Amino acid sequence: MTYVFWQGIISIHQKSFLEAVAAYAPGNKVLLVVEQDITPYRENMGWEVPQMQGVTIVVGPDRTRTAELVRTHKDAIHVIGGIKVGAMLSAAFDECIRHKCRVGVMTEPYNHEGWKGMLRTMKYRYLGVRYFRHIQFVLAIGKLGVAQYTRLGFPQERLFPWAYFITVPTATKQPANSDEVRIIYAGRIEAPKGISRFVQQLMATAGNRRFRFDIYGTGSEEAALKESIAAAGFADRINIHPFLKYDELLAQYGRYDWVVLPSAGKDGWGVIVSEGLLNGLKAVCSNICGVSRVITNGRNGLVFDWQDNAGCANTIQAMLDNKGFATEEAIAQWAQTGISAEAGARYFFAITDNVYNDKTRPGLPWEQTCI
Repeated sequence: MTYVFWQGIISIHQKSFLEAVAAYAPGNKVLLVVEQDITPYRENMGWEVPQMQGVTIVVGPDRTRTAELVRTHKDAIHVIGGIKVGAMLSAAFDECIRHKCRVGVMTEPYNHEGWKGMLRTMKYRYLGVRYFRHIQFVLAIGKLGVAQYTRLGFPQERLFPWAYFITVPTATKQPANSDEVRIIYAGRIEAPKGISRFVQQLMATAGNRRFRFDIYGTGSEEAALKESIAAAGFADRINIHPFLKYDELLAQYGRYDWVVLPSAGKDGWGVIVSEGLLNGLKAVCSNICGVSRVITNGRNGLVFDWQDNAGCANTIQAMLDNKGFATEEAIAQWAQTGISAEAGARYFFAITDNVYNDKTRPGLPWEQTCI
């Protein structure tokens, strides 16, 4: 069987999943078609174009080439990264409909806030009326993605919660310094990421507690955040570093106990949390993050709500106490079973078996094993 994935870029976050799909069964063929290999935004974050084993990649096809790819693979299962999103993906979607292909959509939630969000909702309602009947399944990333497609009227029996399923090398663990709690964040330093608000709460809550918080990234709030950290006397415990290359970042997880993602604005998933969990770290994230759905409070991490005035502070207190949670080994083992690339491939094939072969609907892989 051939599986054609239509996406925006050759993503580090899709690499291991696509490789796992290709390796899942003899004879599987995976074709990845992208609009471009990488964006400047991702390059600035330390990304490089990944090489993929067992995956054939086509970059930047024009409309004629796109039509040819669909026609050549009209018997394949096509998974498109959104409905009518971007010129190439829209052309692929139209061609798949024209050839009556088997079509699924893999999508993050859209930003529904404000008047622009209202317009987006109107757009997707229109697209739903026009196109939902041509789509056999939707892989909706995060709780918000599922909620949005539910409200838009996509049939529940063909709507499947989805994640960014990844596999990463296990970082070499470095022993802790006494009772010091070690924390990592990597990403943009800007308001939607909530990192400045989180640091302010951390400095207000920590007192003389022993911790080290390393922030890897840059952004519009970086300078102000550095000044605030210095003024509050936390420069010896909170440090801001430039973005690392992706492989270098992955090697850092062995130095930490916790990974944080305190997003205050739309965040479809939050792969840094998945990377941390696969390395046995505990996670703190806001309930805005799609990845929050795999966090079991008090076991593999903590989820807080920015709308709760004391929520973030209470979560930080529990993180610094660092007691009663699952062990690193238990967290890493659960993550391998539930959110790894291999888990994602098993789930993907169970979904296609359900949709096309009338097999039992699969359960959520991250709920198959208790943590």
